[in-house]
Amino acid sequence: MADAKENKKSNTGLIAGIIAGVVAVVAAIVIVIIIIANGGKSDLVGTWKFVSAKSGDTDVSSMMTLLGVTPTITFNSDGTGTTNMNGEESKFTYDKDKLEMKTDDETQKLKVDGKKLTIEGEGMSMEFEKQ
Repeated sequence: MADAKENKKSNTGLIAGIIAGVVAVVAAIVIVIIIIANGGKSDLVGTWKFVSAKSGDTDVSSMMTLLGVTPTITFNSDGTGTTNMNGEESKFTYDKDKLEMKTDDETQKLKVDGKKLTIEGEGMSMEFEKQ
């Protein structure tokens, strides 16, 4: 009877170990699926705050800051968004797969590197940081 109790204890430990292993594997698979679904790209959804800007090779960040121009950009999960430039809002759409944002008359390229977003278009580039 003591052997039966010993076997039952070792079987319980073995089953718990197998369950823990299966849970770890499933969690790893879910993480990989999420990364693949995002194309390995950081999620755009959320609000981004202005950090710097260049026009051609000239840094215009300090001029924008001096003029009080501090834009923010918000990307919504439905492919739309708004820019806010000192209280004045403009709407846009974006394609997270092509990494492009479109206003009425412009298309700009997006580059995402972690919490850093760069928007390029018409000879200018602006960097933002995710909030």
